[in-house]
Amino acid sequence: MRFRRYRVFLIFAALITILLVRLSHRKDWPQYPQSQSVGGSSDTAPARPDSFPKWTPPVEEERLIGLEKSKPEAEEKPQRKPEVVLLETTPKMTPTSIPNVKTTTKSSAAAQETVPKFTLPNRQRPPPGADVYNTDVDDVHPVAPPGRQELLELPAATSAIHWSKQPEHFPVPTESIIKLPTGTPVSIPKIQYAFHEETSDMKRDREQRQTIVKQEFKKAWGGYKKHAWLHDELSPVSGKFRDPFCGWAATLVDTLDTLWIMGLEEEFEEAAKAVDLIDFTTSPRSDIPMFETTIRYLGGLLAAYDVSSGRYKNLLDKAVELADILIGAFDTPNRMPILYYRWRPAFASQPHRASQRSNLAELGSLSMEFTRLAQLTQDQRYYDAVARVTNALSEWQDRGTALGSVFPGAVDASGCNRTVELTSQQPIASFVPAMSKDDEKALGYQPDSPGTVAEPRKKGIKDSPSGPGSLQVQILPGELSKAYISDWEDPKDKVETKKTTKRDVGSEPDAASANAEEPHTPPTQVNPISDLPSRPNNGEVMQNMEIQAETASASWDCKPQGLEPSENNVNQALKFGMGGGQDSTYEYYPKQFLLLGGLETQYRKLYLKTVEDIKKWMLFRPMVPGNRDILFAGTVTTRGDPENDLQLEPEVAHLTCFIGGMIGMSAKIFGLESDLELAKKLTDACVWAYESTPTGIMPETAIAFPCASSEDCKWNETLYHQELDPIWNERDGNVESYKKAKLESDEQLAANAKALASKKEAQRLNAQKQDEEEEYDVDTHNGTAALEKDGTVSLQKRQSESSPKLEVPQPISHNFKDSSIRKIPAQDSKTPKSKPKVALSPEAEEFYHQKAASTADDLLTVATGGHMDELPSVEPVEPPMRDPSMPFTHKEFVDNRIAQEGLPPGYTYIRSNKYILRPEAIESVWYMYRITGETTWQDKGWNMFESIINSTSTKYGHSAILDVTSPRNETYQLDEMESFWTAETLKYFYLLYSTPDVISLDEWVLNTEAHPFKRP
Repeated sequence: MRFRRYRVFLIFAALITILLVRLSHRKDWPQYPQSQSVGGSSDTAPARPDSFPKWTPPVEEERLIGLEKSKPEAEEKPQRKPEVVLLETTPKMTPTSIPNVKTTTKSSAAAQETVPKFTLPNRQRPPPGADVYNTDVDDVHPVAPPGRQELLELPAATSAIHWSKQPEHFPVPTESIIKLPTGTPVSIPKIQYAFHEETSDMKRDREQRQTIVKQEFKKAWGGYKKHAWLHDELSPVSGKFRDPFCGWAATLVDTLDTLWIMGLEEEFEEAAKAVDLIDFTTSPRSDIPMFETTIRYLGGLLAAYDVSSGRYKNLLDKAVELADILIGAFDTPNRMPILYYRWRPAFASQPHRASQRSNLAELGSLSMEFTRLAQLTQDQRYYDAVARVTNALSEWQDRGTALGSVFPGAVDASGCNRTVELTSQQPIASFVPAMSKDDEKALGYQPDSPGTVAEPRKKGIKDSPSGPGSLQVQILPGELSKAYISDWEDPKDKVETKKTTKRDVGSEPDAASANAEEPHTPPTQVNPISDLPSRPNNGEVMQNMEIQAETASASWDCKPQGLEPSENNVNQALKFGMGGGQDSTYEYYPKQFLLLGGLETQYRKLYLKTVEDIKKWMLFRPMVPGNRDILFAGTVTTRGDPENDLQLEPEVAHLTCFIGGMIGMSAKIFGLESDLELAKKLTDACVWAYESTPTGIMPETAIAFPCASSEDCKWNETLYHQELDPIWNERDGNVESYKKAKLESDEQLAANAKALASKKEAQRLNAQKQDEEEEYDVDTHNGTAALEKDGTVSLQKRQSESSPKLEVPQPISHNFKDSSIRKIPAQDSKTPKSKPKVALSPEAEEFYHQKAASTADDLLTVATGGHMDELPSVEPVEPPMRDPSMPFTHKEFVDNRIAQEGLPPGYTYIRSNKYILRPEAIESVWYMYRITGETTWQDKGWNMFESIINSTSTKYGHSAILDVTSPRNETYQLDEMESFWTAETLKYFYLLYSTPDVISLDEWVLNTEAHPFKRP
């Protein structure tokens, strides 16, 4: 009855509880519009997935940096709420609503209109030793702070930020823009040989080789299409992909012109249409490597447009789209580019200065691509950008460097003279534009971002401001070290480290390591106010920031200067070379001369002065078997007095192999006929380097043995072995000293052993005498008892029978097993006392002596001559082992080093055994064939091709290999296929067996990525 009385209340309580639970689960209803029925009435049914409003990431995520407020939309289309994948669960938090943040660009809004179903990205961990590409935290996905759930964001969300054009801080006045030279191109001598008609046999062989090259290309391209389409690179062993650059389909863009040249027009058209799917305005990577992007992407698009005779206008349109992004890197006070350009609006909108540690190759290898774009579009801004870099290089060359006209690899491109202290009377200014708090909030600035606000002050700095858009910095009275900009917080110095793969080894921002072999982490490009800081995921914007005068002055206040060696090289020996980090700057001198029709003579001057110093200081002839007359361009160091302090490092580097083609082509262009023979020797040197290894492939970098004279350079194995052994003249003496000391030690040991043996022998004889006396007493007692008992045996006979000749106990050796030693039985008077001994060599006798002398008992046996009547019955013994304590002789050391390091004859050291499908050697072979017409270059190239394919071929394509000095069947494949394999290496092999009219050097000029541009 009591239950019935309260059941009504219980029912109501249950209903209310259910209702409250339902309401609590839909606390964020106001964010979602109610779906409408057909008639327009309100419907209580849940909204459909496709009617969810547009999802935007949380404000605190760094992805929102740079997104400005946009005008409110009249009507917001419902969007589907994206799915997220829970990676890691932390203590549960109360769900919060997601604020509705609007972006500034149409492209970013469009990117979020439709959200595809999320699938986990195929991110593969690279193999040990492989190149690793490090990115910002926000490049992959934001990591939640403790106490939150870590979510993997959608691909669309990670790419929410889009580049947008920013006002220039240091614009070039219209009237000051450097324009393309105009007029009729000058007469330039023919470069290609005047080929004659080939025989039928020559044609058959050439076409067969060309067909095989094309088949290998189609295999690599097919693997890329199937497994890595629209990604940067194929992983040819595993069938996966990599995105080391900006994720803009590097292999696709890089290979476009190769497809056309090989007659694969259907594949070309398919790839050309796919280019429209690339969005250059956004990338998961926070910076753009200017050099790699320019030569691969911009060069690839322009060359594809040229070779297809302009049929595909979208290629030129995409080139313009990319170039308009890249040209922002030139917006610096001296118009020198930032080589790792942070493109995101929050960073790109701020003033920058070029790095104090720029890389020469990256700085000087942008000219051809921007020049060709200016020619095709007649937009002079593109030419102006690179012409100013050329002017700066030319002015530096006129001033002279530590090696005459050749530049060091590490360049201070900042334009600031930092040698004089600032005085209190000097004004301090900054090019940082004033910002209101609303602007900061709109841009999403947050403290503590990756990136550096300004450089630390260094002693002896002199800076003076110049340029538009300056902001006065308030200086606190009586204290020079403190100045601040109102409403800005004090930034924290943070250094961001990136890792990237460079086409040119060592061409990272750390140009001091320009000739390093392994890819490494480049240091941060220190640019003042380059990237405003942010603290990931904190959701707070900056309220104010103070910039101390020491930081501001070090960043912006400076006396202008031209290009100089990097600061850390001051008062140090500078390194010069033609290898990674420096090469393509020199390569572009004659090529830019051709591209401009000879109308800009500055490039002629730059080349002619450079090549003279190359020939004077850098070339050497290696001593090799067969006395081959070849030359390499090594690396040299000097402090500015090369006549007295120059040091040559006889480096053999794959990247340097381009120099044969450069000098050969320039010999024809500039009428330097004697240089053509020099070009042949430089090219043939790389052919020898291929032939010298077990795989038939040249190592990445090695050191050779240079001859003192290029005229008299005969193979001398004695000198070569002495070069391999730094202390060759001391080794044999060390061995003799060791043997003498060992002999003296052995003699002392033998004397000690003899004394010990004598002592033990005396002790043994005493013990034996006592035993005999005791035995005699026992025997006498027993004999007497027996005589008394039977009377039949005489005491004398009993004693004679019971006292046989004593036998010395056989010593036990620790070096022989018991089973190998036969116990010697007692012998009667009729048997011979001993068997004849086996004749042994002195070495074997010494060996057995040493074996027998390992214990005190053995020493006794050795000292007394032993009591063995015959040798132990053992298996044949191997020759005695070498004394591990004895130093190596000179011959032993050399033989051991050659075996351990796998040194082919002629090499003294191999720094990097890798081969990463590089093209430089076959590039010069192709140039030599086209310039000289000698078919021997085709034969040399074919041997190189077969060797490369034998070691690099995989199921899906072709892979870099770890060690070219290993036998072919033991070469480890690295599962990497860089885009230049299809863009350059296979293209050069194909052109080597094409008819001379295909990409004729008299009609085309190729950039450093083998992209052909039409000559005027």
